[in-house]
Amino acid sequence: MVFALRNYDVILIHPPRLLESNKDKNSKFIRGSYIFIPMGVFAIADYLEKEGFGVKIINFPLEQYLNHEWSLTGFLKNINFKICGIDLHWLHNAHGAIEVVKIVKEVNPNSKVIFGGYSASYYHDQLLKYYKEIDGVIRGEGEVPLLRYAQMIQKNQRLDSVPNLSYRNSSKQIKINPITYTAKNLDDLVFTNVSLLKNAEQYLNHSRRLMGIAYNLSIGRGCPFNCPFCGGGQRAQQYLTGRNNVIFRSPEKVIEDMSIILDNYKVPSFFFGHGTYSASLKYWKNLFALIQKEKFDIGGDLEIWRLPFPKEMWRIFHKTFHRKYSSISVSPRTLSPKVQDRIAKICDPTFKFPINQINDLIKNANLYQRTLRIWLTAGYPFQTRSDILKDFIYAMKCLFKYGKSNFKPISIYNEPFYIFPGSPAHRFPDKFGITLKDNSFLQVAEAFKNSKISFLYNVVNYDTEHLSGTSIRSMNKLFFLSTFLMFFTIGSNISEVRNE
Repeated sequence: MVFALRNYDVILIHPPRLLESNKDKNSKFIRGSYIFIPMGVFAIADYLEKEGFGVKIINFPLEQYLNHEWSLTGFLKNINFKICGIDLHWLHNAHGAIEVVKIVKEVNPNSKVIFGGYSASYYHDQLLKYYKEIDGVIRGEGEVPLLRYAQMIQKNQRLDSVPNLSYRNSSKQIKINPITYTAKNLDDLVFTNVSLLKNAEQYLNHSRRLMGIAYNLSIGRGCPFNCPFCGGGQRAQQYLTGRNNVIFRSPEKVIEDMSIILDNYKVPSFFFGHGTYSASLKYWKNLFALIQKEKFDIGGDLEIWRLPFPKEMWRIFHKTFHRKYSSISVSPRTLSPKVQDRIAKICDPTFKFPINQINDLIKNANLYQRTLRIWLTAGYPFQTRSDILKDFIYAMKCLFKYGKSNFKPISIYNEPFYIFPGSPAHRFPDKFGITLKDNSFLQVAEAFKNSKISFLYNVVNYDTEHLSGTSIRSMNKLFFLSTFLMFFTIGSNISEVRNE
């Protein structure tokens, strides 16, 4: 019996960290494999489909998890496709993304392979220079550029008018089109067409258990801040995507997204893909009021990007989301005022996380019995061993005071950091007293190829003036293991406090 092959104009593949999955079926899938798909991929896929293109999204690490024997080669041999898009947003997928390209071209040599995402945007010229299998890289925001690319390929027309595209022309020369597209209105985009994903229901079912977050809601684009190691800050986005401002989706559109997901899938919580800070508090109050009006029985995961986070916001958050799958996170990375002051002077005057405001967060988290996660890092710019020791002592005090009771839902996490491309410290390491390693994409891909997948990032690409990369990894591991008990004491079997 002969089966007809399924036809797609465009397939979008989310690559794995490593190509080979763990064949031991009794082993646990590790968070570091990262099954998360960047939020923009769903908008891109939906945008293409609305314009008449057949689209399918394949989540490679999810398929590995669902079936240890799953083969991308086997899957690709059973479909026809013309264009393959690969997201390289998170840099730790660098090696896996390149291996996926090789498989795609081996199965379908005539297909076009396009990369996209923040990391691909930064390394666009190197990707084209070192890997002949890659036909192009879309820099920055990709909905309109990938649609235009697909239209030009379909019509066999020149690519010099495709915005944001770097590509190799017919003479094998690398051409770089200017970045002329950034979305002006996100309400025109749809981020919930999860049906285009292979095994969509399993993706949503497993995301919370494997990754700690169920579903990522797109709230806006842009960032007003410049954290030292972050590749998604204000200046990084200007450099990588051409975005000069922050734009939000209307609260009504976010509510519409939540309704669509809850009507079609069982998800316990939503992660909001934008943080809170003074200028955004009004937006969050409006959104949470609408969620209350809809009476969604759901958890929420929210980040604090800058303090203060007023007691009023705790009260509203408590009233909006149930306890079991909700959390609020803040990432000062270090509690040292001296370190924070130096960072504030160099790259971001708002980079201040006073200890009294951190203590207020803890106080309100206990009052409203909502999980608070505080993220610290050993190896931040300008940190001395003494600074790290003080952070460790603070974490131990929290552990003994809050870490043994579900009624005190405080947890402190610690992780090594990878300095992401486009971030202030990556572009100007000397200003931060940092020596960068693995500067070329070839070195980056090799570093992640040779690293062991773990719960958190375990590749450190720098030394500081006080610590080597090896010391940074070791200190973070010790720190993390010392406070990990708190992870198990943020349970859900606690009473609700009265609304004030």
